[in-house]
Amino acid sequence: MVANSQTSSLALDELNFQLLLHFQKDGRKSFTELAEELGVSVGTVRNRVTRLIEDKTLQITGRVDPEKVGFHAYAQLLISVKPVNLVEEVAQKIARLEEISFLAMTTGIYDLEANLLCRDTSHLSEVLLSIQKIEGVFETKTNMYFKVFKIGQPALNLVRNQS
Repeated sequence: MVANSQTSSLALDELNFQLLLHFQKDGRKSFTELAEELGVSVGTVRNRVTRLIEDKTLQITGRVDPEKVGFHAYAQLLISVKPVNLVEEVAQKIARLEEISFLAMTTGIYDLEANLLCRDTSHLSEVLLSIQKIEGVFETKTNMYFKVFKIGQPALNLVRNQS
């Protein structure tokens, strides 16, 4: 699933939540299996999933273990931008880099936070230098991740009873 900065216009009723929970566990489940487990018709599942995808509430992708496919340098990059009116422009340029797996505007000393996945420290160094050359990038701070203990999806039960 991908974070959407805009509030979803789709009603997240109990059936939609159940569909999202099932897809978080197994994104390959067939509509027939889902319909049987949830006690609804296949057409209902198909329509709901189609709307969840069109609304960008749900994105079905394959999650790859970065370490197992050759990414051995994983880092957090904090970025200060000056002048501050260049934050959006800098963020758009950084977001285009393939090595960026996460990018957000933040509060505090730094304006942006990014996560980078690189083959090795040499590759990471090249990417960091290219980011530092972007107009408006004033200061950066890099933290290497030596071992990742958890990468997860949002816990839907935390928002289930909100309304």
